[in-house]
Amino acid sequence: MALPVKERIRKRKTIKDVYLDQNYRENSDENYVLLRVSIGVNLADFKEGECMILHKEGTTSGIKCTLNSFEGEDAIIIEVFPPNMPTELSSYYDEPLLLDKDLVDLREHVFYKFLAELKNDSDYWKGSLINNPKKPTFIKKNECAEEIDDTCKNYNIKLLEKQREAIINSMAAKDYFLIQGPPGTGKSFVLAWIILEEACYFNRKVIVIGPNHMAINNALIQVVKQCPGIHLYKVGQTFNAPKQVIKSESKEYSIENINRINVQFLNNYEGCWLVGLTPHSLYTSRANLLKCDTLIIDEAGQMTIPLALMGMIRAQKVILAGDHKQLPPIVSSEEMNDKMKKSIFQTLVTEKNCTMLDTSFRMCEPICDFVSDLFYEGKVKPINKGCGDKIVCQEPLYSFTSPVVIHHVDDNGEQTSDKEASFISETIAGFLKKGLPADEIAVLSPFRAQAANVRRHIRKNPDISEEQRKLVVADTVDKMQGQEREVIIFSLVAGDLEYMIEMAEFLYNPNKLNVAFSRAKSKLIIVGNIEQLRNISTEEYPHISKMLDSNYVKMV
Repeated sequence: MALPVKERIRKRKTIKDVYLDQNYRENSDENYVLLRVSIGVNLADFKEGECMILHKEGTTSGIKCTLNSFEGEDAIIIEVFPPNMPTELSSYYDEPLLLDKDLVDLREHVFYKFLAELKNDSDYWKGSLINNPKKPTFIKKNECAEEIDDTCKNYNIKLLEKQREAIINSMAAKDYFLIQGPPGTGKSFVLAWIILEEACYFNRKVIVIGPNHMAINNALIQVVKQCPGIHLYKVGQTFNAPKQVIKSESKEYSIENINRINVQFLNNYEGCWLVGLTPHSLYTSRANLLKCDTLIIDEAGQMTIPLALMGMIRAQKVILAGDHKQLPPIVSSEEMNDKMKKSIFQTLVTEKNCTMLDTSFRMCEPICDFVSDLFYEGKVKPINKGCGDKIVCQEPLYSFTSPVVIHHVDDNGEQTSDKEASFISETIAGFLKKGLPADEIAVLSPFRAQAANVRRHIRKNPDISEEQRKLVVADTVDKMQGQEREVIIFSLVAGDLEYMIEMAEFLYNPNKLNVAFSRAKSKLIIVGNIEQLRNISTEEYPHISKMLDSNYVKMV
């Protein structure tokens, strides 16, 4: 907030020229006040659920709020805790405002409680394990193997060798175990069965945590998909609740969301239970002092050590599932030492404590080999051999017989590129003409502004119908983790070399590129200023030259 507005916008932490809608005011399910603001150009990296402050230029005080949701390209719904509502809201009308990312001081209400508990806890999690990862202790492996084999028969499921190994090791582990799930290898499916075995076979109390509500919701949804009748709870505010409804045998199942849980009842309950929540909830009125037998950490590759420890010290056993080669934790502080910037998964993972799932169900063979070669030392193999066959033609840009293509665009922009957006829009129209469903196409970019720019070009394209426009996804890489499409178009955007070098860690981080590329099932199209990209240091970013010179790539 001490930086000039222009610099904050450049760092994607501010939106300027924001106007408060005086004709809109509603209440959320929890009686928070909902307000709407109209926005112009949005370059910010804001996400739903983040804390914001709406204020006038020249002052750092204003309306403290939470970003509830985006309404298309032009509006944002913010959520205000009633005590934070100003007495004279009218003073904010009819003048341009700023919407800034706000920082919340959780020390007194969350972290001091955690640190006090950490101090009194045994040294196993915070000392012996974190600072010196040791081999897990296993018990009754044969019994666990027999149990999961019986489960497979009873539920008519088939497991690959590494999937079965991961489940058995997780069940038999007395203290902890890790599962690495490269893209499309069925990590969520495997984790769901581990959760079910821990709760139902071992009769244990199980908590599922993650770096955000999306990760927790996804894990719980997978459990319900495998065992629709199971009863479980998600703790949190309504707008973070799991929305998906699971249909099975003409019945519908959903996950019950509750604001707070009865901790005393659950801690004293003799049977098993399953609860999903954020680590912070364990130190607030939502779930303070809740303990469990088994802690499941999903997307552990995105979770910092302190955040993971907040849950780990409440458990007897911890299963960590994730991939340290996909999206890393978000650490804002530039002063944090390098070890603390690493995820809990990256900190702990060794060959002795982890099973890596090695077969991708998502990507066709050439895309899988391309991704595996760039990011996994060739260890990930596809279950689907050859190329996709939905589109086979003489044009390499469209034909699935050329699964990975790169297209050069001579543009020197920074966070947006009209040339790239125009090319992408025309390419999408071409796929639609060839019969590919619109919901099988997604456009990804490092910047929200370019994603919005692509959506604008799609709306202007006369060859793309209104219905098709709604189905084509154009978003940031972060929003697509866990998803997949037949065709992924990745817009590199930046073409100004000075800016590319300045933003290289953000733009060309191998973890982020891995996530972007591995969303594709049959076709990956990379669009950008390739001539300038070749000038990026190969010493710091060796995967760039490896990508551009790969035998799996065709320049079009």
